Amino acid sequence: MLTERTVEYNYIQSFYTREDNQIIVVYGDKYSGIDGFLKDFIKDRDFFYYRARPCSMNEQINLWKNELKEDIKGGFDTGQGYLSILSAMMNKKTEKRIIMIDEFQNIIKYSEDFMESLIRVSHDKWNNQPALFILATTSVYWVENSMVDKLGKTAYEIDGLLKINDLTFLNLVHHFNKYKLKNNVEVYSILGGRRELWDHFNPDRPVNDNICNNIIKKGSFLHEYGMHILPEELREPNVYNTILSTLSQGNEKLNDIYRHTGYSRAKISVYLKNLIALNIVEKVDSYDTLGRDNAQKGIYRICDPFVDFWFCFIFSRLSRLDLISPEKFFTRYVAPELKNYTARYFKDVCSEYLDLMNKVGQLRFHYVKRGSWIGKVGNIDIIAQDEDGNTIIGQCNWDKNKMTYEDYEWLTFCVKQAKLKADDYYLFSAGDFDERLIMEANEQDNIYLIDSTKL
Repeated sequence: MLTERTVEYNYIQSFYTREDNQIIVVYGDKYSGIDGFLKDFIKDRDFFYYRARPCSMNEQINLWKNELKEDIKGGFDTGQGYLSILSAMMNKKTEKRIIMIDEFQNIIKYSEDFMESLIRVSHDKWNNQPALFILATTSVYWVENSMVDKLGKTAYEIDGLLKINDLTFLNLVHHFNKYKLKNNVEVYSILGGRRELWDHFNPDRPVNDNICNNIIKKGSFLHEYGMHILPEELREPNVYNTILSTLSQGNEKLNDIYRHTGYSRAKISVYLKNLIALNIVEKVDSYDTLGRDNAQKGIYRICDPFVDFWFCFIFSRLSRLDLISPEKFFTRYVAPELKNYTARYFKDVCSEYLDLMNKVGQLRFHYVKRGSWIGKVGNIDIIAQDEDGNTIIGQCNWDKNKMTYEDYEWLTFCVKQAKLKADDYYLFSAGDFDERLIMEANEQDNIYLIDSTKL
């Protein structure tokens, strides 16, 4: 798992190799692979590990001391709370140690003096035997919205902050290396970059079998995950479920959500804000161009692939699962719409390809910002510009067997609507290109045709 996250590994390693004590916070969604990544990082080193529970301060201290007795022979001073625990781990003779406290928010929330004890210990030299303190958590919302306020001035003592983000499509391709591009895009549109969700798909079985047996089938891990998909910190899950179900049906504007749900616009806005903070929903702003009057505004979409898939296909038809088999459910409800659903995520795959080409200098210019344009009539999947305004226009074909010259003409119309000047066109197709478009690309040096063999 470390090989999938070399950037993150090097970041933590840079703190581990320093001569003095370091405190870092590492956080990520519980299905991002954060748990496996951190445990792979510490397993061949001297470490102490403790997983904090949601309980009172006194109970937390007792639980930690009892576990620590197995790691430290001969006992230690038990009379000074967290300070005695941290001191005991620092007293162990070793050149370098890691002290990892998992789900550390369960300590911070119920203790006023833990961080002060940790800082006091970290400031001591301990006979030049330094430690790396890793404070880990899967509570992304808490870290990004509450942690600094809760820590107060002690937040300034944290030396590093690392978020374990979802993995890329390229990582997924390496993981499901027996699948063809079509299958990998389908898996990506369902599981996204959540590393620990990938382990619940069998790469030796077809995608439709995995959907049937590991999502639709009651009792399967991913089905149960879907049934409890909202984070525990959200109150009124019925409201959130209603809004997500509404979005999945194509009601993407605030007025559309209002008409469908009957909730007030003010209430919807509050709940959307919370879903955005949790990276479940995103507000899609059209790329800012001179053609802004021709662009749509105020679009909301589900951005978590599994949440998207669950509400698109499963949530609205849960009662059907009591009547028919997973295979029949897939054939009747999922298969007919899967290609249209997946098309949106093919755009993400194409964008990732362009980002990679941009990073390694394989484009004619280096762009610094990228987005998409959502027009009142027509869309542009990818717009990327450098600091001088040089522009790449990208369009992605997933559902048709061929991208045609007419598709290219429609794209140029949308470019005019957006009032842009295209320097390069990147046309992506999961299928082929028609002869006229191929001829046009051969005659024009700024049209690049990217088929599935190049992605």
